Amino acid sequence: MRWIGLMFGLALCLGPVEPVECASVGPVNFQGNLDLVGLSRTDQEGINTLNFGENPFHTARIRLFADAPIQDHVHVFTEFLYDDETMMARLFGGFVRLSDPKGRDIHLEVGKIPLHLGAYPNRSYAPQNNLIGAPLMYQYHTDLRTDQAAVRGEDIVANRGKGYRSSYMGPGLTGVGGSGGQAVPVLYENCWDFGMVLIGTAAPIEFAVGVTNGSAAQPVMGDTNNGKQVLARLGFVPAPWIRAGVSGSRAPYLYEDLNDDLPPGRTVDQFMQKLAAADLELSYGHGVLYSEFLFSRFESPFIGNLDLRSWYVEGKWTVLPGWYIAGRFDRMIFADIALSGGGVAAWDADLWKREIGIGFKPSKRLVAKLVHQQSKVNVTPPLVRAFAAAQLSVGF
Repeated sequence: MRWIGLMFGLALCLGPVEPVECASVGPVNFQGNLDLVGLSRTDQEGINTLNFGENPFHTARIRLFADAPIQDHVHVFTEFLYDDETMMARLFGGFVRLSDPKGRDIHLEVGKIPLHLGAYPNRSYAPQNNLIGAPLMYQYHTDLRTDQAAVRGEDIVANRGKGYRSSYMGPGLTGVGGSGGQAVPVLYENCWDFGMVLIGTAAPIEFAVGVTNGSAAQPVMGDTNNGKQVLARLGFVPAPWIRAGVSGSRAPYLYEDLNDDLPPGRTVDQFMQKLAAADLELSYGHGVLYSEFLFSRFESPFIGNLDLRSWYVEGKWTVLPGWYIAGRFDRMIFADIALSGGGVAAWDADLWKREIGIGFKPSKRLVAKLVHQQSKVNVTPPLVRAFAAAQLSVGF
């Protein structure tokens, strides 16, 4: 009911629409992007797997965009994604943007909205991404589940490195819950959340503040508990060659179906994912450097806090007009938790990923890339994956 009231209030803010305005609505702007990828080894790219089984290294992916001006300062944006190896098309995003009538760079987005935490989402699409994969903090699935809770430290430690296959209710384990959810990443970019966010700039400051149904780890359309996520980002651009920002969010992340399995008087809305992040972009001459650092804490009902840190450094250097080289190094480190039998252990397996490549971008609508990616998950024995990939991305 709160959401309905907010939507109704926004409609009133738009004011009455005269019938003649329909004739003045601008044409819908349709665009698309086709990404084609070939791999040297097709059994090595699993660490890049996203929700729904999608993967940026799948053979063909199509994005379709539509921007429809409804009236002055009111636009509707939609985005659809198709991944050929999952054989599934889905609504990636759909929202209304209300802009300041006075022309200031202030906008309110309402609906299935983009991620406004961190800096990578601004360059996550293939034409803007210097490489093919995404940073670990934006896509890697940990062994933490939203529909189950580990009762002992051993329940979650036994799943280190399993990602999607994690379960705390297998043989010898004592976890509680069901099977309606999944293992989650930390800060997920490939699904958008339902909510509203106010964004804008007042040079040299950038800002975003909003409320959504889901959490940084799991954006959702329909709410899975009675809580909401509060998020914010504050950026600073004092000169064209530097851009810095800090982000934070707080939201309950567990499914409400777990309420029956929690201690008396406790509910899932009391256990939060708390996230803090910082980002930095520096440019000089033909080079650009990107870096982000993230700290996340998942509050667990039985085993205490599940903390982790993740960071990456990425660089790009233009060597000739249209030609560049790029590289990114990622790291994700998990904190120790206490075991019921004594001692401590990391609640998931630490890992790193490296991706280097060369790109050719003769125009804004065409880019070709050749990359090599290697990753290592510190399980026993270590899980090492390496492959080369070529991508052709075409805008239309």
